[in-house]
Amino acid sequence: MCRKTTDLGKAMIGNSYKVINIDNSLQIKNRLKELGFRKGCVIDTLNVGSFGSPLAFRVCGAVIAVRKEDAQEIEVEYHER
Repeated sequence: MCRKTTDLGKAMIGNSYKVINIDNSLQIKNRLKELGFRKGCVIDTLNVGSFGSPLAFRVCGAVIAVRKEDAQEIEVEYHER
């Protein structure tokens, strides 16, 4: 089965996604991992800011806001709940 991946910057409110990869060049990669953005982690999209940034996600029970530029460096696949 072919999995369709996208970047988290294109996340739609109400959808869940599974983290596939975080770009190594992203300066805040370690901080995102500390907040729960790890490979295989399922996250829920809660809200998108008025101008498309930041995006709010539920990760490990906490609500985390991420700038769109950073979210675009996180590869995800749609996750059916």
